[in-house]
Parts: sequence; structure tokens; C-alpha cells
Amino acid sequence: MPELLLALDAGTTGARAMLVDPAGVVLGIDKRPIASTYPAPGFVEQDAAGVWNICRAVIAGALAAADRTIADVAAIGVTSQRASVVVWDRHTGQPAAPMLVWSDLRGMNAYRDLRAAGFTAWPQVPSAKLPAAIALSGKPAADLQWGTLDSWLVYCLSGGAAHVTDISCGWMTGYFDYAGGVGWNPALLEHQRLPESMFPALAESWGPIAWTAPAVLGAVVPITALIADQQAGMVAHGALERGAWKVTYGTSGVLMANTGAAPIAPHFSMPAEALAFAGGERMFCIEGMVITTGSLVEWMCGAMGLFASPSALEAAAASVADSGGVIVRPSLAGMGAPHGRFDARGMIAGLHPGSGPAHLARAALQGIAHRFRDIADVIDKALPVPEALPADGGLSASDTLLQLQADTLQRPVRRHAVPEGTAYGAALAAGLGAGLLDAADLSAVVRYGREFHPKITRDEADAAYAAWRAAVDADV
Repeated sequence: MPELLLALDAGTTGARAMLVDPAGVVLGIDKRPIASTYPAPGFVEQDAAGVWNICRAVIAGALAAADRTIADVAAIGVTSQRASVVVWDRHTGQPAAPMLVWSDLRGMNAYRDLRAAGFTAWPQVPSAKLPAAIALSGKPAADLQWGTLDSWLVYCLSGGAAHVTDISCGWMTGYFDYAGGVGWNPALLEHQRLPESMFPALAESWGPIAWTAPAVLGAVVPITALIADQQAGMVAHGALERGAWKVTYGTSGVLMANTGAAPIAPHFSMPAEALAFAGGERMFCIEGMVITTGSLVEWMCGAMGLFASPSALEAAAASVADSGGVIVRPSLAGMGAPHGRFDARGMIAGLHPGSGPAHLARAALQGIAHRFRDIADVIDKALPVPEALPADGGLSASDTLLQLQADTLQRPVRRHAVPEGTAYGAALAAGLGAGLLDAADLSAVVRYGREFHPKITRDEADAAYAAWRAAVDADV
């Protein structure tokens, strides 16, 4: 009998597939980049068909890396970037327009109009961008289907048989009926003159969702988890109890906390979200996003050419005891929670003749750590959270960052043994949906590596944070 769990994780800058056994051991993984195009300032697009081709390739790669076949897979979990917009022709199944990535800001005017009309909206969410995607297609809305990237991937995996999303992704669209607690908001659909037939069905986050088409992967395999990427990260940490939290350092970074059965919104920039609806249970969460996290490191290594690689930047940052007075605001694409300043741009301050690349590298990591303190301070006042902060994501490989994070938060930071937390969480969620795991099993399969403890006093941490805030707040 097949027993392995396969995760498909399509993020902003890359896709990965991961093969996991029921004990939580990673058997194989494959990763490939996803390219974006920027046709105008604030516009971010991807090729939906190309993303699907990359996803098929990483699935094959992960199976090959583990020396297994699709026949060994008991269940599949799918996770993806949350607020992307894909529209496709309902007759041909082909993409009808470029995918508008979550960070695309062409919906700013639509967002303001929706807010003025009394609807819940944010610049990045699909309700602010779907009308633009329909216009790009040149087709009537009645001839189209749409979904966030997860919907598109399940549609492709199922050979067009399933048009579905889960609550954690549906909640992020801006179209969810928040007042009614179920389904799509009929008033908003009427406001934008959109037929409900365009919209995916809403499914639970794990359980029976769909089946792969034999012609796609070579076998019929149940898809038993469909969950937003940051919420999948919560599953990776077993954070399914009220108050549990985690931080993910990816292209962007997210600090998320479980609020239990009741939605909580502690700050205007941190609205309540669905974590997972499954087995008749509803779990909610709050999050704060640092929009520029790993992308800051990539920018310093790539566009600026200051370091040959992220590992070279890490080595440089570790080579100096402090930033030498240099301050970095990691806001190349705006400042998320708790600032809500989408017009803010990156800032480097405090340069002097003695400043060198190592000081700039350390200041960049320090700026990221301070941005997460911005968010942690809000969450800590709203919820009883654990002492230690679990961490995952590609940038969690930086010992310097995690030490700086522990210092500024004045609490331990614990690194997950599997950095690709969103993929790992999708695999575990697939196990939950297939009945191969239950929530009690998660504590046994979730493992951690190094734990970082504060090396400075609270007074020192508060003084450093206050100096950083004064510098970044002074720049408008």
C-alpha cells in the first residue's frame, strides 16, 4: 500500500515538491525558480502555464531524488502564494491572461473604491485585481474561471475536473462572505458584476478534495490538503492550538499566531484570517507581514552586486560585532504590519567613512529582525504566546539573523529541522486529510535544530530597537 506524502509548494520566486514518510522524514525534494515580469512600476506578473510546467517538473524531481514513483504516494498536499490571480478559459482550460502575483499593486484604486463602498479589501488581495485580470483577458467574465494559484494547480492536477480552493486561501481573496461566515459575498459579486460561476468551490483545508487525472502524473492519487502557504507553515510547527505561533523568513516574511476558534484583529494592519477549517473545526489566525525579507538579501547580492551569494552576505554579517551605526529599513516594496505604509521604500542611513559591506550586511539582517519585533510586540499584547519563537524559511539558515532576532525579542528562537516549512506543512496536512496522521501525531514528527538565546540585556535590546525606530520613522 502507498504511504508516502507528496507536497507541492508554489511560492513567489520558486516551486518545490517534497516527499515525506508518515514519520515526518523528508525522503526527496526538488526546487526550481519561477520568474516574474514587471511590465510597469508596481506590476508583477507570472506565466500561469509556465508555473504549472515547473510544478510538474519538481514533482518528478522529488520522486526521482527519493528513488520512488507516483505509485508510492498515498496523498498529495498543495500550497501556494496566497493572493495571486489566475484566470483561464472555462472551455479550453488555458490561461487567458498573465497571473497577477500577490505583490502586484495595480489594484490600488480599486482597493480604495472597495473600501469606500464598505467592503473589506487590501491592495494585494484578488478583489482589488480580478477586474484588471478579466480586462487583460479580453473575454467576458462568463467565459472565464478564476482562482488563486492553488486553484489553478488543482485544476491542472485533476485534468480540469476540480475547480476548488480552501477557506484559508478563499479568506485572502477579499471575496469571502465574512459576515455570513460561509461562501462568497453576493453583494461584492454584484458590485463588481461577476458571475458566481467564475468562482471555485470552497473546500476544507484537509480531507477529500480532488483526485489527480491519470494522464497528468501517471496515477490516480487523492489530493487531501489544500492550504495557503503561511498557514501550511503553522501545520509544519504543529501550531494548531490557540496562542501557538511561528515566523517564516521567505521572500517576504510572516509572523503568524493561532487565535483559536474566534477571529481576532489586534491592529488595522493585521486582520483576522482563517488558519484552517477541517473536520468541522474552525481555526483562525493573525499575521504580520514583512514584505521585504529574503528579497532584500537577493537584491543586495544580485541587483547591487555587494555579495557573491547569500552565504557570502551571512559570512560578512557574522564577521563584525555590530553594524557600525548603519541602519537599514527593509522596505523595498512598502512596509507591512503594523505600519501599513505601502508607499514606503527602502532606506540606508548612518553611513560614514568607516562603513564597509560587512556593516551593511549586518544592518540589513538587524533591520529584518527589528521589523519582526514591530509585529511580535502587537501579537504578544493580544495573545498568550509561548516563550520560544519557532522559525522556518530559507533565510532561517542565517545564524546571524536568528541570533539578532532572539536578541531584539528577548526570547529564544528555535529553527525548524526542515527549512522548507510551507512544503513540509502541506505534506503533513495531506497526512491529516488522508487519515495517516492526526493532530496528536504532529508533536512527534515536528523536529527542531539549533535554538538561539538572547546574548544582550533587555535594556540593550530596547535601546537598539528605539534607535532603529527613530531613524526609520524619521524618513517619510
